[in-house]
Formats: sequence, structure tokens, C-alpha cells
Amino acid sequence: MYNVLLVDDERIILEGIASVVEWDKHGTRLAGKAVDGREAQQMIEQNPPHIVITDIRMPEMTGIELIAWAKDKYPGIVFIILSGHEEFSSAQTAMKFGVRHYLLKPCSEQQIMQVLGEAVAELNERASKEAFLASTRESLTRVLPQIQAQFLKECMTNKTYGQKEWDYYGHLLGLDITGLQVRLLLFDLDGKDYDFEHLFALHNISDELVKERGLTILLNTTIGDRLVLLVEKGTQEQWLEVLAAIKAMYKRYFRMELTVAVSSPGTIPRLRRLYKETRECLSHRFYVGEGSIITPEDIHHDEADALEEGADSDLDAVLDRDAFALAVRSGNREQVQHMIKTVFTRLKSSKMPVGFIKSYVLELHLILLRQAESGQAAGPLIMEPDLLQIEALGTLEQAEEVLLRAAGEITKRYYDTNMQSQSRVIEQVIRYVHDHLHDESLSLSKLSQEIVYLNVDYLGKLFRKETGEKFSNYVIQMRIEEAKRLIDAAERVKIIDIAAKVGFPNNPQYFSQVFKKVTGLTPSEYKRRQE
Repeated sequence: MYNVLLVDDERIILEGIASVVEWDKHGTRLAGKAVDGREAQQMIEQNPPHIVITDIRMPEMTGIELIAWAKDKYPGIVFIILSGHEEFSSAQTAMKFGVRHYLLKPCSEQQIMQVLGEAVAELNERASKEAFLASTRESLTRVLPQIQAQFLKECMTNKTYGQKEWDYYGHLLGLDITGLQVRLLLFDLDGKDYDFEHLFALHNISDELVKERGLTILLNTTIGDRLVLLVEKGTQEQWLEVLAAIKAMYKRYFRMELTVAVSSPGTIPRLRRLYKETRECLSHRFYVGEGSIITPEDIHHDEADALEEGADSDLDAVLDRDAFALAVRSGNREQVQHMIKTVFTRLKSSKMPVGFIKSYVLELHLILLRQAESGQAAGPLIMEPDLLQIEALGTLEQAEEVLLRAAGEITKRYYDTNMQSQSRVIEQVIRYVHDHLHDESLSLSKLSQEIVYLNVDYLGKLFRKETGEKFSNYVIQMRIEEAKRLIDAAERVKIIDIAAKVGFPNNPQYFSQVFKKVTGLTPSEYKRRQE
């Protein structure tokens, strides 16, 4: 129901219109009557109506002045002008204020009802538009986070944009990305015995723990069966601490390990590169085992990227070339063989033309060749003769055999190279431990930060995989062995001197306790047994 205010200084006209019009026929009601513009102004301020029917010529304040006053404060009011022939110029002025409805005196009930109906139709149309816009805004607000997330996911996996395009889409989607420094965190659930609920729980746990520490998540989503966090602020050390907490909580609730890859810091336009970097980090789980946190600094390789980004080909429809190249460089023979066999299974069922399949096999072979020619895995190969034989291949099985043989050789070389590199790191750690058994501050954390420059979690996993035992246990064992050697060589055992030489300078009593725990004897008892 729309409220109407009637304004006219002629009482006869005012009461006549008020009494003859059937207001409710158009869904309106007469809410008030005023005899001049000043009284109408006061009534509008007290209870703004939807429609005002006003004369032009009135004392105190004219109808035009009333309209001009109401235009800024109450723009939603629809005005209907009552005017005579001699007031035509004033009516023209009213048009400048957006007035569209007029009644020429004298006017009949039918004329008034017709114009009133037009005013109501305008209000209805306006209400309909406002409802539509409100609904559209609400829908957009509701789906905008999903649109933003999908846009960023596309940028990670498929799209490459220039700076102008980033600026455009950032403005369009409400993403303030100019100069923003971000990291990508890629989570992989270790093992195969998990479902969507496990991934959803990881989503919530990570969101909660990150926000508890005052850090910011720009995107918390999944790609395939992996969780991806796009984050800003915070140093690498802060994120490693948060990730350790996430891993611990998840393991406590679900008895499952997580492997996490952490990218270098970068800007949003480099998002695809950061995603590729985390995937490469994740591939190194093959060497250090499950439950690791892996950063780019933990990956020792000098080879250039074998494949350039942004190139589209028929290969993309069947196999992710980047993932294939990463698996080869990781030396993961089983994964590479599985990928090749999967491709050929699909090719066999596709019934593609022979020419396409041969060109496809050639492209796969070239990917393998480029991996072999890059980095430390380069060397004499048996691949070139196979490459020349591709055109003469008679069956798809022969093509598969050629690729499997070449892939087997190259992945083995990468595996040996990577394992040798990691063995050298552990050899360096062991030498340092033997040379610094006297150093009370000797710890895995110190070695990771000052000697080998790997994060402590990764180094601990690598050390245990290489030696078969935890770093702390190994250090204790070496210190006790050195203490036994010193005791054997000494004429008289001075516990305080022995303790200082094997890393217990300020606590000889604790040294004796550790010695007895390992050997079953105190240092003095051990000396007497040797005599």
C-alpha cells in the first residue's frame, strides 16, 4: 500500500480530490493533507509518503520549491503536479527535477485516477528493478568467492596472463593483487586409504591454525585429491612452524601423515610457476619418505626446465607433460612406467590414426631425450637409434616397448644421481658430527641452518633414511663411543674432562647418566672393567 500526500491551498479542491478518489483501487491510501508547501514539508519529514500530489502556486512555499527541496533528501518520492494553463512554465521547471506526472485544472476523477495509476506503475517498476538488483547483488556476493577461487585455480593450472590482463581481472573480481607477495602450500595425503571427509577435515584444520597465528589465506581449495593454500605474509620459518602444527593435529585425529610442498615467495602473476614449483617439491617425497615438509631449497638440481610453459598440443589431452618430465627427473621409475602404460592403454582404445600415434610417440620420446640431455643425468645414450626407428614401428606394442626401455634408462640415471647427491649431504653431516662432538650446541637444527642449508624436517627424514636411525640417537651413540675411546686411553678417569670433550661441558653428572644408559655402566665402572 502506497501512502499519498495531497497538497493544495484551495480547501475546496483539497477536500474534493480527497473525497472523490477511490484510493484503494490502485493500492494507495490518503495519508495526509496539507494547505501549503511549508506544512507539506513538515509532514514529509515526519513520515515520508510514496506519492505527493501538489499544486504549484501556494503561499509560504510553492510546489516547485517543495519538489526542489525533496529531490535530494527524499529522491524516492513520486510527484504529481496540479497546474493551470498559465502555470505551464513552472511545470516545465518541474520536469528538470524528474517529475513525469501532471494534472491540468480543472480535472475529473477519471483523470486523477489515471495519473495516480501511472505513478503507482512507476513505483512498482522501480521496486521491481530494485528487488532484481538486490537479488543480483546478493547472488554475486554469494558466488564471488567461488568465482575468485576458480579464477585462481585456472591461473595455477591452465592460464597464462600478461600484466594488463591481471589488472583487468583483478579489478573485475575484486582481487587486490598488485605487488602482493604470496606462497603456495600443496598438501598430499599419504597412502590411499582416505576419502573426501579426510580432505575436508584438512581444509578446516589448516584454515583454523593459520588464522590462529594471524596469517592470511587468500585461497583454500582442492585440485584433484590435493589441498592447495594460497597464502600471503609470513616468513618461510613461520609457515614451516604452522605446517608442522597442521601435520601434528591431523595425525593425532586421523593417524595419517601429510606431505607438504612450500613454494618460494612470488607475485600472483607467477602463480602457475609457483604451482609447478610445489609439484616438483612434492615429487621428491620419493627419496625422503612420507610425512615431509619440502621447500625449493631442499631440492638439489641444476638442470634447466625441460619444457616451456604455455605450449598447447594434442599431448595435453592424454598426458600432463610437466608431470611426466618431473617424474623422469625424480628418478621414479615405477611412476614413469605407470604413466606410459596408462597413455598406451588409452591410445589403444581411442583408435586414433596411425600417423597421429607415431607423432605422439615421437613427442613423448623427445620429452625423454630432453630430460636426458639436461642436468647431471646427461651422458652416452642408446636413445638416438630408437628415435630413428619410430617411423618404422609396426605396432603400438613396439612403440610402448621403445618408450619403456628409454624411460627405464633415464630414470635410473636420475635416481642414481639424486641418491648420490643426498648421500653426499649425509656424509657431510656425519663428518661434521665426528669433528664437533665436543660442541654442546651440536643439533640437527644448527646443521640445517648453518651447514647444509636444508629445512630441519627434510634433513631429519633424509638422515634417517640414509643411516637407519634418528639424528639425536646417532649423536649420542657417537659421543659415548668417543668417551669410551678417551677412557680407554686415559690412565686416570676424570669425568669432568671426558664430559667436556664429548659435548657435556657443564653437566658431567648428566654425561654419566647418559653413559650408563647406553653402556649399562658408569664411566668409572667401565674403566675398571677394562683394567
